[in-house]
Amino acid sequence: MTLRVFGYLTLTLICSTILGAAGIFAWFAGDRAVPVVLMSSEVLTPRVRPGDKLLIRQRVRFVRDCAVHIDRALYDHAADGRTMEQSDTRREFLRDVDYDHPQLGLGVRTITFEEEVPLNFRPGPAEYRALPSYSCNPLQKFYWPITRPETIIRFEVVGD
Repeated sequence: MTLRVFGYLTLTLICSTILGAAGIFAWFAGDRAVPVVLMSSEVLTPRVRPGDKLLIRQRVRFVRDCAVHIDRALYDHAADGRTMEQSDTRREFLRDVDYDHPQLGLGVRTITFEEEVPLNFRPGPAEYRALPSYSCNPLQKFYWPITRPETIIRFEVVGD
């Protein structure tokens, strides 16, 4: 009799552990809400020379306390009458942005930053691109981060 009760208790413990782990995994997998809302982006220096600073200001609402990794790059495009898709493009990778939680807490924040335009960029249209990925739980951190569409900010590189 006691062996049978012990068997039922063990089976109950194993089943509840499996169901609990599956429930936590399902909760983590279903947690796909984007934790940051980009309210606006503007270029403070819409025309910049190679070697000068590009100033960008963004208004961001931090909704949740999540980690973020942002891949960033600058692109230039030949100003020879071809479209941006047809032109010869130069790409300069910028330093990635990583943080474990919003530095100033949740809420609306204004972020202003500057990036140096590379000396080898030619005059014509150019772009700043940022692709963020967020992780709010362990599944997102190690396997399936939350992403949103890439931020593209256009500016112009001018010659001397």
